[in-house]
Amino acid sequence: MYKNNLLANSVRLALVSGAMTAAFTAPAVLAAEESTVERIEVTGSRIKRTDMEGANPVTTIDAASIEKMSVNNVGDLLQNLTSSAGAATNTQTNNGGDSSTRFSLRGIGSERTLVLINGRRVVAGGGGANSSVDLNTIPTAIVKRVEILKDGASATYGSDAIAGVVNIITKDDFEGFEAKLNYGGSDKGDAVTKGIDVTFGAANDRGNVVVALGYSDQGDAFMGDRDFSEFELRAYEDGTTQEGGSSAPPWVNANTADGRVTRGPEYGDWRAYDGSTDSYNYNPVNYLQTPSKRRYASMFANYTLGEFGFLGEVNSFAEASYVQTTGNRLIAPEPLAPLIFFGSPAPYSPNNYYNQKMGPKDSNGDAYVIDDWRRRMLETGGRANERDYKTFRTAVGFNGALNNGWDWELSYVWGQSDSVEKAAGYFNLDRVAEAVGPTGWLDANGNLIVDGNGDAIVDASGSQLVCLNDEGAAIDGCVPLNIFGTPGSADEISPEMLQYISGDYNTTETGQNKQEVLSAIISGDLFDLPAGSVGFAAGWESRTESGSYTPDSLILQGITTAGSAVGTSGGYDVQEFFGELIVPILSEAPMAHLLDFEAAIRYSDYSTFGTNTSGKLGVKWMPVESLMVRATLSEAFRAPTTSDLYGGASVGFPEAIDPCDGNFYTDAEYAAIKASPNWANCTATGVPANGYDSGGVEQIPTNGGGSDNWGGTQDLTPETADVFTAGVVFNPDFIENFSMSVDYWKIELENAISTVGTQTRLDGCFESAEYCDSITRFGADSAAAGGIITVDNYTVNVGGINTSGIDYDLRYTFESGFGDWGLGLDGTYLLEYDKFLADGSVIDHVGRFEGNHDGMFAELKTNFTINWSISDFDTSLITRYISGVTETEAGWWTDPFERDVDSNIVVDFQTNYNVSEHLVLTAGVDNLFDEQPPFVYSAFGANTDVSTYDVIGRTIYVRAGIRF
Repeated sequence: MYKNNLLANSVRLALVSGAMTAAFTAPAVLAAEESTVERIEVTGSRIKRTDMEGANPVTTIDAASIEKMSVNNVGDLLQNLTSSAGAATNTQTNNGGDSSTRFSLRGIGSERTLVLINGRRVVAGGGGANSSVDLNTIPTAIVKRVEILKDGASATYGSDAIAGVVNIITKDDFEGFEAKLNYGGSDKGDAVTKGIDVTFGAANDRGNVVVALGYSDQGDAFMGDRDFSEFELRAYEDGTTQEGGSSAPPWVNANTADGRVTRGPEYGDWRAYDGSTDSYNYNPVNYLQTPSKRRYASMFANYTLGEFGFLGEVNSFAEASYVQTTGNRLIAPEPLAPLIFFGSPAPYSPNNYYNQKMGPKDSNGDAYVIDDWRRRMLETGGRANERDYKTFRTAVGFNGALNNGWDWELSYVWGQSDSVEKAAGYFNLDRVAEAVGPTGWLDANGNLIVDGNGDAIVDASGSQLVCLNDEGAAIDGCVPLNIFGTPGSADEISPEMLQYISGDYNTTETGQNKQEVLSAIISGDLFDLPAGSVGFAAGWESRTESGSYTPDSLILQGITTAGSAVGTSGGYDVQEFFGELIVPILSEAPMAHLLDFEAAIRYSDYSTFGTNTSGKLGVKWMPVESLMVRATLSEAFRAPTTSDLYGGASVGFPEAIDPCDGNFYTDAEYAAIKASPNWANCTATGVPANGYDSGGVEQIPTNGGGSDNWGGTQDLTPETADVFTAGVVFNPDFIENFSMSVDYWKIELENAISTVGTQTRLDGCFESAEYCDSITRFGADSAAAGGIITVDNYTVNVGGINTSGIDYDLRYTFESGFGDWGLGLDGTYLLEYDKFLADGSVIDHVGRFEGNHDGMFAELKTNFTINWSISDFDTSLITRYISGVTETEAGWWTDPFERDVDSNIVVDFQTNYNVSEHLVLTAGVDNLFDEQPPFVYSAFGANTDVSTYDVIGRTIYVRAGIRF
């Protein structure tokens, strides 16, 4: 149960007072004349009004503006907005992506931006038990306009609307037939995209139906086909770079009793391993853009049923959509390092035939026991994931206007997304251990060839090489593994070897998200004041959310390199009541052409944590007709989701550095660390007194999942935020066709539902003995003693975010003797973004890329648009600017240092030709000047930030639109 603060109490008082007054004045409303001006519902308010501008800052993108872009889903559209920041995934995200596109308004996370379709909620999408909407499932072909509310809106819409709301308004009044065909690709010959959208609608005097069908196919591009991403690069403070990569190369990295050795990229004789020259460059075989296909079918209909007594004229409506998205991920072949990377001992036996014949030797010519061996398994062709997502959504209901003029609506929304993900190119760790163990030979009769003592002869003249168990008997079906050969040659890893350790161990994971919402809303004018009518809205909403994720037995048991995970299953329900008022204070008065006061409140009762109350106050003042001043103060919250609460434990591999690991220090530095008081914190977690060296492990196995994994020691509560906005909208009389808006916004988020972070846990343990109980290391008897097995990093309430900035939007249109022109400039200037971590530290994000703290936060982002139309031609030029940022580069090869990331300017061009009233041809070029993304070396993958910058380069497309 949460205490209500002053704002909530104030809003409640305003609403209750208004409702009480209405009870005594309702008869006057009945006699009021029906307005001749259409009332509409604007995002941010449930009250229908005649004006489009309220106290809330709302950005609207109409269908005509969408047509001037090459995007074919709402996700790509939103990620081009200047208010987008952080690290939301898209289809340029290969390793770590899920073929989805998300939108992070203000950079505070996609889960804190509420997505609606026609004012109603949308089911989450992805691999199961997700916390945000996959915007790839909403094609732009069905969109009439998109309204982005940049304000906290929990009092109006409930949970998740902390940063704001995206409301997609679909086409519901289309008549005729329309088909759009598009084709495009990069000028490098890859990233080919093609698709078709077909829309047809019919209407009569009682209703309308619109049906849309479509298919799109996005092709792939590889990192190796772009200069900036061909190599994984390590940066140095002097401005130089070095080609880097993984410590698990195809030429083997083996840690022997006499040191770490390799055959090197030359596949020559065994020699000392050098991380600066012998790492494996995994970039070329990774996708730079992931391929995907989408099929969809949507239907929107409404029909007037007739008069039904006091309910007035009743209208019915229905929405239905089905979207199937299939996508792929391809990352470099598995870095098979059973002990160090996966915590599964698999010592290479000195009595293994291939180790004796081809492995490294000691000074006596004997093979080693190799506990820590690492080998990139090129022979698999890579780790491939195939995803199949199906999303269903329907909304049905009735609406109308009562005899007294009040509008009402009763609706039911049901949504479900189902996923299947299949993965190949991974390995059964138990079988790997068998395959690198001791071997023997069978003779022609199937008997093991042994010496006089009955021991298997490793190098015998037999007919079949077999694996041996601890008792010296042959392991049925086991094929010994040779990692020491050269890929692509006769001694590479054979198909039979791969079949035994990998072939039958492709994994399958399934998931589901489900949503049901039943709501009732009534709105209208309560009574008249001298300045106008008091508008109100009130309603009730019942919502059920559930989700599940089901791994197969291989992942559940954790016996493959595909990782381990426990299934997720759970849900919650919530009952909510809400109310809203708009009170006109002044109208047509000196210095008050209009002055309105707005208030809203919502009471929520969750089955998981209890109750929450959110309030909102707003004011809209127009001293003159051409100038509006607006401000809002609101509370927002986000309730714990199914994944936050019940997400099963799973292993990930975030980049982090263990402060106890000698690999990241010089000998003198490590000696000083071991002599410091902090060293006791290392040894207390299992680090040997003389330290340890991981050999360059920078991706730490980390257990993530819902708060339930803490075993009841952590209870999640909602995160809360105070949101303030203030701005002006100006349409001066002295400049015809010019308009501008400037809005200041500030969000203070507390009690964030998040994780402490792997690096913070490691640092906290080292520096103050905090979080040490969440770190598990190899024991003293292990060949990797002191190394990290896992770090527990499950969901908790921790820290918060304070962020503020300024949004601006300027528009000007004019006519000339050479066509009509339209100019537009919109942008976001980030003033503040402080993230408060669990250890009390504050990370300033403004003008920075924070690899471990949420991504890209450019100080300034702008979009400048020029439209020109003449005769049957319509041409647009869009220039997108992202200011430069600072990043911190760190690694075992260098001390941390800061470097400047260049600003980025990308220009998109498009021209349309109206061949006839039925045919429009379009040609365009995205990234006209083939601007390369700036290097961001601390980003994960492609040496740049794939969530922010265009990485494909110049892309040319054509489109044909046919309409009857």
